[in-house]
Amino acid sequence: GIWNGSHFYGPGRLHKVTVRTDEGITGYGWNGGTAAEKPLGLYPGYVDYFRPLVVGRDPMDTRGLATDLGEKLIKILGPGGINTHVLAAINIACWDIKGKALGKSIHQLLGGAQKRIRTYIAGGYYAEGKGLEELQEEVRFNVEEMHASAVKIKIGDPTVGLAGDMRRVEASRQAIGDDLTLMVDANCALDLDTSLEFARLLPDYNVYWFEEPLPIHDYEGHGKLAAESAVKIATGENGYHLAHFKTLLDHKGASILNVDVGVCPGYDVAMDIAELAAQRGVSIAPHGCQELQLPLAAAISHGEFLEYYPVAVDPLRAEMFQPVLKPDDDGFVTV
Repeated sequence: GIWNGSHFYGPGRLHKVTVRTDEGITGYGWNGGTAAEKPLGLYPGYVDYFRPLVVGRDPMDTRGLATDLGEKLIKILGPGGINTHVLAAINIACWDIKGKALGKSIHQLLGGAQKRIRTYIAGGYYAEGKGLEELQEEVRFNVEEMHASAVKIKIGDPTVGLAGDMRRVEASRQAIGDDLTLMVDANCALDLDTSLEFARLLPDYNVYWFEEPLPIHDYEGHGKLAAESAVKIATGENGYHLAHFKTLLDHKGASILNVDVGVCPGYDVAMDIAELAAQRGVSIAPHGCQELQLPLAAAISHGEFLEYYPVAVDPLRAEMFQPVLKPDDDGFVTV
């Protein structure tokens, strides 16, 4: 297994949802996946709950489905969690149907602003027996063999501490050289004081962004950190609704939003968040499953990065997605 600052992960698993239409078009959506220890055994119960609310509706009305089964059911299901994960898979499946019916890709339907988008390789997890040398080998492999021009590593393990994590940052920078982009991700593991200390030290290694330093609803803390940090603050992978992102940006708490179409209820809400980001001068770098996030990230002009999980981090990916999406020689992927 591997772990970050907050969670231990075993093998990744996917929860797939299939939607069939009376016109013979089948759509597929999914969630879970990359290194996720989600209770996927609970997901079918939500599919059973949503089924009678979906059957008979127009699959082309993805907006209506997202609203009626999301915001309008908050009193019944709560604001977010497994319900929005499952709703996301249903929404994505309906977008798949919409694209097949219209003869267009989801990327095109969402705007199609970019034909190619830069990737960064997500990795640098903690693991048993993985020291600085092994971390350097990993990030060097991502650069030399995976053509990455940007890599991300984990920080925030309380047993490693600030000093130990800064040694990891230093080792990673030494391994990839001065010209490539380095990001760090704390997975909400830190308090404000520790985050501020990291923010003071990270510029020494030209770190581009500091991801999820704080618990997601600490809006005031994000605002204080962003005001003090020379490194960009990125967050959003655990945000379920537009209101969360609006509150975050009202506090000026981030420069980059890591919205995830499998966590918020699908592409419609994710596009609302992307439009808000554009209004606030904030870029989008989605979190999670690259096969789902690519249509969103490349659909908008302010899509800055696509997160890319190599097979070494998520072996299931090589079995599920064919052909395997791979970065081009310059670290971009072509839609």
